Amino acid sequence: MQYVINFRIDRRAGLPAYLQIVQQTRQALLLGRFRVGDQLPTAREVVASTGSNPNTVRKAYREL
Repeated sequence: MQYVINFRIDRRAGLPAYLQIVQQTRQALLLGRFRVGDQLPTAREVVASTGSNPNTVRKAYREL
C-alpha cells in the first residue's frame, strides 16, 4: 500500500511553506507512512492542493 502525503501549509506558523513541506515529508518517512523509493506527488499536485507558489514547492523538493 502506498501512502499519499497530503501537505498542509499553515501560513501563520512562522515557518516558510517550503520548510513545512520538507518537515512533513521527513516526518512521514520517520513514522513509516512514506518509504524511501515512494514517489512524491508532483509539484503541480502540491500547488493545487495547498495553494502554494510553484517555486516554493520546487524549492522544497530540491531540499529533499
